[in-house]
Amino acid sequence: MTNLYWLDKIQLSDRDAVGEKAFYLSCLLAQNYPVVPGFVVPAKTFWQFLESIDWLEPLFADWPHSSLHLNVDEPRQLQSIARSIRHQILATKLPDSLLSGLESAVSQLNSNSKALIFRPSLTSRSPKTAGILESHAVRAEPEAIEAGLKRAWAELFRARSLFYFQRCGLRIQEINPAVLVQSLQGSRAAGDVKTNAGAAWEIQATSGLGMSLARGETIPDYYQVQPETGAVKFQKLGYKTLAYNLKADEGDQTKKSLIENFKGSQIANSAFLIPDFTDSCVEVLALGEESQSEYVLEESQLQKIIELSKKVVAEFDSDLILQWTISETENNDEPQLYFTQVRLLKGKKIASVRENAIAPAARIPAILRGLAAASGKAEAVAQVMTNSHPENAEFLAGGILVARTIEPHWLPWLKLAAGVVVEQGGMTGHGAILARELGIPAVVGVAGATRAIETGDWVLVDGDSGQVFATAEPDADRLRELGQNPENYTTAAEMSIANHQFSTSDRSSNPASLPRRAQSPESVWGAPTATQLLVNVSQTSSIDRLRNLPIDGIGLLRSELMALEALDCQNPKIWLQNGQQSEFVSRMADCLSLFAAAVAPRPVFYRSLDLRDSGTHGSFSNTFEPELFDWELCVLQKVGDSGHTNINLILPFVRSVDEFVYCRQRLETLGKNRPAQFQLWIMAEVPSVLFLLPDYVKAGVQGISIGTNDLTQFLLGIDRESEQVAGGFRGRDRAVMRAIEQLIRQARAAGIPCSICGDATALYPEIVDSLVRWGISSISVNVDAVEQTYRAIARAEQRLLLEAARSIVNN
Repeated sequence: MTNLYWLDKIQLSDRDAVGEKAFYLSCLLAQNYPVVPGFVVPAKTFWQFLESIDWLEPLFADWPHSSLHLNVDEPRQLQSIARSIRHQILATKLPDSLLSGLESAVSQLNSNSKALIFRPSLTSRSPKTAGILESHAVRAEPEAIEAGLKRAWAELFRARSLFYFQRCGLRIQEINPAVLVQSLQGSRAAGDVKTNAGAAWEIQATSGLGMSLARGETIPDYYQVQPETGAVKFQKLGYKTLAYNLKADEGDQTKKSLIENFKGSQIANSAFLIPDFTDSCVEVLALGEESQSEYVLEESQLQKIIELSKKVVAEFDSDLILQWTISETENNDEPQLYFTQVRLLKGKKIASVRENAIAPAARIPAILRGLAAASGKAEAVAQVMTNSHPENAEFLAGGILVARTIEPHWLPWLKLAAGVVVEQGGMTGHGAILARELGIPAVVGVAGATRAIETGDWVLVDGDSGQVFATAEPDADRLRELGQNPENYTTAAEMSIANHQFSTSDRSSNPASLPRRAQSPESVWGAPTATQLLVNVSQTSSIDRLRNLPIDGIGLLRSELMALEALDCQNPKIWLQNGQQSEFVSRMADCLSLFAAAVAPRPVFYRSLDLRDSGTHGSFSNTFEPELFDWELCVLQKVGDSGHTNINLILPFVRSVDEFVYCRQRLETLGKNRPAQFQLWIMAEVPSVLFLLPDYVKAGVQGISIGTNDLTQFLLGIDRESEQVAGGFRGRDRAVMRAIEQLIRQARAAGIPCSICGDATALYPEIVDSLVRWGISSISVNVDAVEQTYRAIARAEQRLLLEAARSIVNN
């Protein structure tokens, strides 16, 4: 059981036993490149340990000799089984022979080493696992050494790991984990180099150990460099708010040096930030403003990384990704650069290291993490789109759209996509809003997605968990399961986006090209609720999804997004500049009429154009550019003249009473034949409305709709589009909730209806109870949130009735 493989002694024949991670590092070490010494605990030892466990659960009576039957689509069962297996692994003592062998090996690593890192991976015959199996850092002490190895093994039995293995068609008995054990030093910086023959190389760097980068908790410094000259072609400062590093005893000079290096830094609560690391040797530094505003790498360090990477590329004769760290030394000498991982890019082979014939390694991490922005799951081929002008690009229907950001005019791409992965933007950004309406899963705020994923990779987007999984290219059976014809399928290696023409056709025009997605069972609705339930929409493709839903109308029709569909994705200002009023009014009226007819006689609240491309969005722009607003009023008039009397108008982003009065007067001038039930509302999303609502009502406001997205942004001073501060954007913040309560109570006192139409009620359904209690008139949500919101409203109203009944009885 003590059969260990030392990095400097690994041979080609050992590759299957030690796994890709250790094997490639051994290749570097053999050529005298800087690699921290270490050893590997092979898969054979893992299976011997499992056989020694006295499994308590009947389910595991004959395991691991028999198959473990799991339904990974049952989350509770999966979590329960995964938890039971990990508990048994962690609770069982290692055999004495193995433990003594480990302690002996650790003592040979470095007598001064105070910490170790256990890095699990699967052997070369298994699917890629970067991002799934986390490494574990522990103190170099007997009990911690035992715990470190068992934690590394237990990574295989997290629910996400079991889910991924089954999706890859890998049975438990086929799992062959190897654990690389190395000494761990304090680190000033860590990152990676992505080489690219004939083009600029990309380098990422972050403060401290590489954990924050691996977990997506920091945005690293970014460089594009010319490898031949070492010249930096482009660089961008990252957003580095924290750094992981080793704990050390008080007075330790290495620790003092690290703290001094991270200027203005403080030790954060590492037990909170590092799951399962409460007894870890790692702590978290909250970086000060000075450290955040500086690049991690000195020029000499950057050049050293480039020079060493050039030599490795020449040695391997392959493009690759090299992970590196710059470690502190015991005596505060010059920090040392070490390579910590090598990944060969697709289709490349080592030509002369370890006797050639090394199979390609994975490049894309097995899991990328971001914000779960639109629910559902979709598995398809990825298409990385970096062109900001969709009219000049090409896109393959049914793919996973991967991009840095999503702008509203990307609508045609979104209609063709099966799922969305975006580097920038938050839960309330345009990409997230459109994905929710179109019913496609989306994950936003995924740092480095366009670098980690390439066109042709197969990925699974999980819009419920905020994770993106790398998956194997499907076989014929899997393609049929995804709703695709294997005979017409083009492999990732053969596929060229240039062969597929961009189209603005609606996704409904080509349903066979889209992967199947699990649909919710048809709900049985109860009695109508007193609080009205409305929907937020903008695309005519959403109309079919409204059928049989218990809605009381459309509470927010986003005109700027509807206009993209009506005007062939052209900015309305272009139509204004070209003087195309007649066609503008006709097209917009046709679209609006479809929504009016779909829900009649229930109301439709049309929010006028809120174009944010000039810096003067909202109703204020109408005061000095009134012509486009006048065109919209003509649209409303045309729809009303055609017999649709259920249209109402909401003015967006109203800053002052004067703005409202100006817009109201233009409405009265141009829209004289309005239906009797027509109402003019304003969005309550600028904080000034909190203080001026009685004045607005006197000026003629007939209702308000609370826009929680912008209201939250301005109350908390947080950019809602920024994934970097997404954790601080909370629609249920106390200040936001007090503002909402005040608006509801003021509206009730003024005798006007008050609706709420932002994303807060869908993201935090628990606030519905407070909204109903305060007297909200209606709640408007995206189509995918109707069912949960209906049930939340019903529960809240029943609770109020029950409380009232009890009060009567008690009195």
